[in-house]
Amino acid sequence: KTKNEAEALIREGLKPYLKETPIVTVRMANYKISVLGEVTRPGTFTVSNEKVNVLEALAMAGDMTVYGVRDNVKLIREDAQGKREIVMLDLTKSDIVLSPYFYLQQNDILYVTPNKTKAKNSEIGNTTTIAISATSILVSIASLIVNITK
Repeated sequence: KTKNEAEALIREGLKPYLKETPIVTVRMANYKISVLGEVTRPGTFTVSNEKVNVLEALAMAGDMTVYGVRDNVKLIREDAQGKREIVMLDLTKSDIVLSPYFYLQQNDILYVTPNKTKAKNSEIGNTTTIAISATSILVSIASLIVNITK
């Protein structure tokens, strides 16, 4: 049931026992969102307020790093049938607040994509480092042999 449906069901169930119409408020106890990618503190956050928006979620994660692409933030949302939807958000435009995706829902994932500089830097990994080290060792050995044979 949705939040409103649960409130209505509880309200109707209590009516026979109360003289006045009860006021019922249902809150999600485990309202979680995830913020990943180029943010200072990526992770999953439990939110007490069910009306959290994209900007508040980024603030919880310590904001974007300098490598985050502000016009290509991805929102991954799963519907009731389990189908995932990926939506591109442009945080540089003011009309983001009018978007139906501005407010996050339970289990939404916000992914901040890295810019080209960060993506290129991530290509330099262990194999590149080992290759550079091996090459420098071979050059050092060759230099040593040339100096000894002189």
